[in-house]
Amino acid sequence: MSKLEELEIPSPPPSEGERAIEFIRFWVTNGIDHVALNSGVFAPEDEARQWGFIIADIAKHAVRAMQLNDASRGSPEQMLAEIEAGFVFRLKQEVGFIGKLRERN
Repeated sequence: MSKLEELEIPSPPPSEGERAIEFIRFWVTNGIDHVALNSGVFAPEDEARQWGFIIADIAKHAVRAMQLNDASRGSPEQMLAEIEAGFVFRLKQEVGFIGKLRERN
């Protein structure tokens, strides 16, 4: 049996009574991506753009974390450029999908 190394809920958590929506869970095991997505939350005509915002925000948070861990790795602009290059490269590759989408009622 494998152990999932789950992250904690962000701190500070959303305020009591606020609606909080989790959009993505992403694990890599033996080189295979395992993904759970919460799609269909946004208006259909705006959903792809909103996912672009989420991906951009994740990239910015990743850069901030890498800077906090080791600022000598490069400037935030350099790191974002590397993330963008990896993103574009990965978009052009075929990837297998393991996971599921959240069912909508």
